Amino acid sequence: MFPIEITDIFFYIVSALIIITAIFTVTAKNVLQSAIFLIFSFIGTAVFYLMLHAEFIAISQVMVYAGGVVIFVIFTILLTSRLGETNLSIKIPRTFISAIISLSLVFIMLRFLLQDSSLITSVPEAQNNYASLESMALRLLSVQSDGFVIAFELISLLLLVTLICSITIARKSKDNK
Repeated sequence: MFPIEITDIFFYIVSALIIITAIFTVTAKNVLQSAIFLIFSFIGTAVFYLMLHAEFIAISQVMVYAGGVVIFVIFTILLTSRLGETNLSIKIPRTFISAIISLSLVFIMLRFLLQDSSLITSVPEAQNNYASLESMALRLLSVQSDGFVIAFELISLLLLVTLICSITIARKSKDNK
C-alpha cells in the first residue's frame, strides 16, 4: 500500500527503542538505572530531530536533557546519599493508574488524529532553513512572536527544579535511615 523506505524503517526502530527505554525508565526499581534509561530515551528523541534536519534542536536536546538534567540528578543522588544502592518499592496501584492514564492519552491522541485524516497523510512544510543553526541563534533571545526567550528561561527553571527535586529525593532517603 505505502512504499517503505529506509528512513521509515529507521523511524520505527528508533520509535521502538524510545518506547522500550521509556517503559524501563518508569518500571526500573533502581533510580540510577531509571536515569540511564531516561538518557537513552532523550537521545532517541534527538535522533528524531536529526531526521527532521533540526540539528540545533537535536544538540540542545542532548545537552540540556541528557547532559544537563539526567546527569545532574545522578550526580546529586550519588553525592548526597546511597539511594543508588537501594531498590525503590513499586506499588501496583500506581503502576495500574499510570497505565490507565497513558492508555487514555493514547486513545485521545488517536481519536483526534483519526478525526482529520489530513493530519496523518500531510507532510508538514517549514520555511527554508527554519531550524538551521543561524536562524535558531537569531531567534534564541528574540522577543518577537517566533523568538525563544521564554523557552530559554523555562529551561533554566527546569534545571533549578531538577536540582531541588533530586536533593529532596536524596534527603528523604537519609532521614529514613
